[in-house]
Amino acid sequence: MSDLKEIFERIAPDLKEVDKLILDFSQGKSPLIKEISHHLIKSGGKRIRPTLLILSAKLCGLENNQKVYNLACAVELIHTATLLHDDVVDVSEIRRGKKTASAIWDNKFSILVGDFLFATAFEQMVKSDNMQALQLLAKTSAIIADGEVMQLENSHDLAINLDKYLEIIKSKTAILFSASTEIGAIISNSSMPKIKALRSFGKNLGMVFQIVDDILDYTAKEQDLGKDLGNDFFEGKVTLPIIYTYQNANNAQKEFIKKKFSANFQNNQRDYDGLQQVIELFNQYQSIEFCKAKAQEFCDKAIKDLEFFEISSYRNDLTKILEYSLQRIS
Repeated sequence: MSDLKEIFERIAPDLKEVDKLILDFSQGKSPLIKEISHHLIKSGGKRIRPTLLILSAKLCGLENNQKVYNLACAVELIHTATLLHDDVVDVSEIRRGKKTASAIWDNKFSILVGDFLFATAFEQMVKSDNMQALQLLAKTSAIIADGEVMQLENSHDLAINLDKYLEIIKSKTAILFSASTEIGAIISNSSMPKIKALRSFGKNLGMVFQIVDDILDYTAKEQDLGKDLGNDFFEGKVTLPIIYTYQNANNAQKEFIKKKFSANFQNNQRDYDGLQQVIELFNQYQSIEFCKAKAQEFCDKAIKDLEFFEISSYRNDLTKILEYSLQRIS
């Protein structure tokens, strides 16, 4: 975390400009829009996506540029809007250690404010006056929504295979990381090889980030996780540790997992004994080790993506963000 803090400090003037845009534009005529959006925006998010965009632009030679700030603002507003919608879909009560907007106010308000933030994000995109970036973020927003629907369709399917899972997390999570880094190259008028390299880096970083999140849901300390341990289990959400365990379990164990997950999404009770028994199955089949290895695969690909660029402080910073994303499970 110290490395990340140093990165944020180095680009503090850039992030200050982005934060000002975010806070200025995440308010409407209704005071509740400002109240809800600022509740989430100020609740401890690390601004990873705007940081990636800013660093990618700097890596490609573009510094202190207003269009970069507009697009970084747009990326964070899209992310914030998806969080508001996710918390409604997942019926989540805690995010980043604080009550979610839907838990404090109401699902209806969370959905509508999320819609407002999406619209505001597009307003920022237009201000960048870059059609390529606008097209990319418009396509990215559609892919994210598609990914969320795919996840919802498959959320309780214990028989989902690895390829389908990876397709879902690429769409719902990795695609916005990828867009953030790619836009840094686009807005800098970089060559197509540089654009492709940063697009791939962002995608692979996003895959690492989501796989590690899935691991942490079962292994982290609650004060570090910022939400209840085992949230995915209690919501009946099928993620990589469960997918791998279920594929390798014997018939009796498969039936046990089915029973526990069926009970989880049919009632609101939290079966902590069941959670512990599932974690014991993870240990039996070394499921967490498998997930860590999968995250490492994507990390190795991301490192290779950055080798296209000359060594610089900005390349080093992007590498440190990648390493942080992976090391959260160490």
